[in-house]
Amino acid sequence: MKARTSITDPLIINGVSAPGTNGVIGMTFCPGKKDEGISGLWNRDLTTDLQAIKTWGATTLVTLVEDKELHQLGVSELPVLAIELGLHWLHLPIKDADVPDGVFAKLWLDASPLLHRLLDQGEKIIVHCKGGLGRAGTVAALLLVERGMDPHMALQMVRTSRPGTVETFQQERFILNLW
Repeated sequence: MKARTSITDPLIINGVSAPGTNGVIGMTFCPGKKDEGISGLWNRDLTTDLQAIKTWGATTLVTLVEDKELHQLGVSELPVLAIELGLHWLHLPIKDADVPDGVFAKLWLDASPLLHRLLDQGEKIIVHCKGGLGRAGTVAALLLVERGMDPHMALQMVRTSRPGTVETFQQERFILNLW
């Protein structure tokens, strides 16, 4: 089976507009990942994918994968390269297929106001996890709910933009219980 690369399968970023702003929340999978997944082999180029993120207009990249996943996916240098390319980089790890926990909540206390300020300024931010569905969709929906959107509408919005997001029952419950 031929590996999917940044050239054969360019990075797909699905965005949702942040209510009350010109800002956009983008969702995608891990840039530069090297992995064997459900859809086959991935052998992506990190620099090419980060350039695609910049070209999309993002100013901030929010990484939701854990440190061990950065290593497993072959993207340990993601933080350094993202910053070198001029992206503001935030690391808010969540366990794969899980919901935000207490560690995330502590980090979110600082990250959330910053992300909302950027959205208020009309900036584009990107949230990514390994596959760009579960954790990325959950955090995108979280931002929408924090901006006053009904949780059901937030789920519908992220799922319309990026089908399959908010993958697990627990992730869906997390969003629905925010209100």
